[in-house]
Amino acid sequence: MRSELTMAERIQICRHHEGGRITKKALSLWSSEKMGKPISEMTISRILIRKIKLLGSDVGSNRKHYRKPECPNLESILYSWFLTMQEANVTISDAILITKAKMLSNSVPRESAKEFKFSNGWLQGFKSRHGISSKQVSVSLEFLHQ
Repeated sequence: MRSELTMAERIQICRHHEGGRITKKALSLWSSEKMGKPISEMTISRILIRKIKLLGSDVGSNRKHYRKPECPNLESILYSWFLTMQEANVTISDAILITKAKMLSNSVPRESAKEFKFSNGWLQGFKSRHGISSKQVSVSLEFLHQ
């Protein structure tokens, strides 16, 4: 039976590999024992090819895939704004996040020429990539202009 590794498990394999010189076979055996599922040497090879990318990522630990955002500059600025609001103990709703993203999109250079849609799918991906919970609470629109 095939089971997929989470990002946290892949990162754990990469970190164990960094600990010293270890063969892929030994790493496969260690990983299989540690995670309780069979992990082939080929899987280990694929994970180690992406090692730098995996260790540099800040994706959620239960994710199995990582998809790059279409507008990384916009997401970076939006996430910084979100953190500022969070520090001020302001809870931001989904609607406010989308509205703020639309406002910021006018001032951020676009990575592609196609028109970007701030859909609920994009929002869920943004929140997942940044570990934002799905709580929805109403908040005053005055925070959009901060």
